[in-house]
Amino acid sequence: MKGFLERLQWKLADMMQGRRGADTLSSFLVVVAIVLLLASVVPGLDALSWVALAALAYSLFRTYSRNVAARDRENAAFERVVEKPRKQLSLACKAWTNRKTTRYFKCKGCGQVLSVPRGKGTLRVVCPKCKTESTMKS
Repeated sequence: MKGFLERLQWKLADMMQGRRGADTLSSFLVVVAIVLLLASVVPGLDALSWVALAALAYSLFRTYSRNVAARDRENAAFERVVEKPRKQLSLACKAWTNRKTTRYFKCKGCGQVLSVPRGKGTLRVVCPKCKTESTMKS
């Protein structure tokens, strides 16, 4: 049995030669497909299962495609689209985690997110990006 599994491993490695494999967009498509499959259980939403199947098929196509340059361009475009929401979500999680010790606010000049410790009274804050000075209550 051990010899069979080793041969299978080598054959799979040979098959994946010249292919990129799963990337961020492919993983996202799989997650979307799973959510759509779960939603298709609701009566009246049967067509979502076909959309989920199409998303899974496209994800597999991307994973096993030998056209690495085109798949890299698609993934880079996807990364550019989700960059801003990902940063906002990360900041929201950080603000929620530190809500008892830190107060977050935006600079009036440039929109940079600044933080000050809570419970220190009124503080004079200088934005490190645009050097705008403001007073904030912590």
